[in-house]
Amino acid sequence: MSTVTFVVDCPYCKAKVAAIEEGKGERFYSDEDSNQPYGERIHVGHCPRCRTLLVGESQQVDFEGYDAYEDRWSDVVRVYPKPPKAFSSGRVPRVVSESLAEADRALQANASIAACVMLGRALEALCRDILHEPEGHKKKLTLANGIKRLRELNHIDDRLLDWSQQLHAFRNLAAHPDEISISRQDADDLQIFAYAIVEYIYDLSDRYEDFKQRLAKRKDRKPPES
Repeated sequence: MSTVTFVVDCPYCKAKVAAIEEGKGERFYSDEDSNQPYGERIHVGHCPRCRTLLVGESQQVDFEGYDAYEDRWSDVVRVYPKPPKAFSSGRVPRVVSESLAEADRALQANASIAACVMLGRALEALCRDILHEPEGHKKKLTLANGIKRLRELNHIDDRLLDWSQQLHAFRNLAAHPDEISISRQDADDLQIFAYAIVEYIYDLSDRYEDFKQRLAKRKDRKPPES
């Protein structure tokens, strides 16, 4: 019996591997309004190098007899371990979360340069959101100025400023058509820095405000001292 495999990114080997498939689930359905078909697969297996359990997801992109001569599926994207980062705050702009998700997909495809571009895009969108850059403003806020203003207004501390500047530097390297090489390890670190900045500005700020409100309510309910 031949071994069934699926190609997926192993976060520990930091490479695409032909994971040994040990199980698979499929679901097919159609949109009630448009009758557009959808299909998705979940692959379960392990890395042939380090034996790490891996779970990947793929989406059906072509459908035999509907829009193509044969079925076709997207590349498998790892969802376990180290699933895509999720933020608790509802204030994270869509462009920020989508850019971070695109960066994660680029990393899983070993496209470190593309990942750095998307991480920089996420940080620039964050700056425009937090600094309330007016819609249709003639001169767009640059990433460099945005980072500087975030620090001046105490939205970030000196460490986050340093991380932001590193992201800015790598984004600039990645965005220009020069001969460069960005390692997977560097891109992974920059992704962690980007997550930390977004989490600090949105999630932790929201949580701290909730904390202060709870303390204020307790203080209001406290009976006066006799």
